[in-house]
Amino acid sequence: MLNSLSIIKKITYLVFILIFGCIIFIANHIFNYAQLPINEILIKGEYQHIDRDQINLISEEYVNGNFFNVNLYEARNAFKQLPWVRDVDLRRKWPDQLEVIIEEHKPIARWEGIGLVNDRGEIFIASSEEDLPIFIGPEDFVKEMTLKYKEINKILDKELIHISIIKLSERLSWEIKTNNFIRVVLGRKNITSKVRRFIKNYQFVLAELKSEIDYVDMRYRDGFSVRKTKKKMKENSLKSTVL
Repeated sequence: MLNSLSIIKKITYLVFILIFGCIIFIANHIFNYAQLPINEILIKGEYQHIDRDQINLISEEYVNGNFFNVNLYEARNAFKQLPWVRDVDLRRKWPDQLEVIIEEHKPIARWEGIGLVNDRGEIFIASSEEDLPIFIGPEDFVKEMTLKYKEINKILDKELIHISIIKLSERLSWEIKTNNFIRVVLGRKNITSKVRRFIKNYQFVLAELKSEIDYVDMRYRDGFSVRKTKKKMKENSLKSTVL
């Protein structure tokens, strides 16, 4: 009696294995040979700099196979090679569509003339005709520079000016140049409070001096100094000599 039960259990176990194997075989056959081609590729996302022809070429080259066996990993990597693509997500959409969701880089600055910086503080290589500010500094600090750039610009906006160049030296000392050509030396610490002090005295700096400014040095604890351009200093010297 015990031997009979043992034999029945073994047969049942083998039957389950055979059924499971058949299911795997049939599913694999369907995935690889079923006539379910990708008939439509839907491109989604906001983008201005990405060429639709480039997207079509990649689609033709890398979106191969049917609905089930198309290699999404390979296709995604191909899309990410486009200069302006920051990220891309591919999804199957039953019964015959592939959805391509593109995230484009949003440039906020140029990186020392060799690349661009996006709004997330990432350097990417692409060409742009936009009039963008320039970042100069150690590459490891690009994210920190992006945050500081946004923070300072928000303060400068009170006087309707903005950064044209932001520098971070190897010694981590900050300096900016505004779009109206004023160079502001900020030093290493308390950058935000120094920029606020500069803006607070901005009208005084321009109205009282009535001359072009070489730079404003904000590295003093409670004040600042202003250096006039050499041209103006020479003119003043000549005037005093004539008098």
